[in-house]
Amino acid sequence: MSETATNPNSSQITTSTFLSHIRGKNVSVKLTSGLFYTGLLISIDGFMNVCLRDAKEYHEKADNGLLTAYSDDVILRGNQVNYIGEA
Repeated sequence: MSETATNPNSSQITTSTFLSHIRGKNVSVKLTSGLFYTGLLISIDGFMNVCLRDAKEYHEKADNGLLTAYSDDVILRGNQVNYIGEA
């Protein structure tokens, strides 16, 4: 992955560096369907398939109220991921 993203400190990081940096941290994931998930990022692969632990599902954003809280791991298909970031 050769794409780069600029962080607030004006230094450039690669996409793969960013993804490895957020592994093991709480993240927010928005899907193209409008569903929004928060949880602990367990794994992510090159296809953006995401595995979250202790995930919570919302519609559009967390302010809209909780739809479902999962006690098991949740796997989100990469081609549906619109956004992922540190929570």
